[in-house]
Amino acid sequence: MGATKLKIAVSESQKRQLVFGAILSYYRGEGILDVDLVGDNEEYIEGLSSWWGINNREEAKTTLEDLLTLKKSRGFDPLLDRPDIALNDIKNEIAEGLGIHFAEVSKVTSTYAWDIVRLVVVSKYAFWSNYISEDEMWSFIAAGTNKASALGTDWKQYTISFLLGRCIHGFDLEDVIDECKELYHSKQSVLSWIFRTKNLDVYKKFSFK
Repeated sequence: MGATKLKIAVSESQKRQLVFGAILSYYRGEGILDVDLVGDNEEYIEGLSSWWGINNREEAKTTLEDLLTLKKSRGFDPLLDRPDIALNDIKNEIAEGLGIHFAEVSKVTSTYAWDIVRLVVVSKYAFWSNYISEDEMWSFIAAGTNKASALGTDWKQYTISFLLGRCIHGFDLEDVIDECKELYHSKQSVLSWIFRTKNLDVYKKFSFK
């Protein structure tokens, strides 16, 4: 399969929708506010296969539907109702990593953003891999955005929700905390400034609701 070559026009409302996947887009070194594929799509075809078990259109749509229905986060959320030492350690690490108080992390009672952030980026990857159409990609992204806006309150809560889900899933916080902190505070680090990373102030530019 070849790469997607066309440059895709993105409206302001669609840019806002893409912000809901900003954490992983930034982490992966991809454009936060566009859906243009840079280079060949073999990387994404292989990634979807190895990480997600997606090898065709049907598997892509099934995975995206699971993310949209918050299948993983619905399994995690009951854990937040009965925090133990391990979960409190995670909350402490998140608070320290973001430079906020533990109480702010504890206010968040759902990991819904863990599924929605991934929904946005996997929708793009499935499109780049030619498993779904451009219209289908935007449909999934829009549906995820609407669900996040209904469930969440603001970008702060959304970021914490994502990190809680990611850590409960078993990923190391260190892998993504720097990107989250920069987006959270709309402030570049020395490294991101050197590499001229764009659009790290998207949480200020675009509304959550």
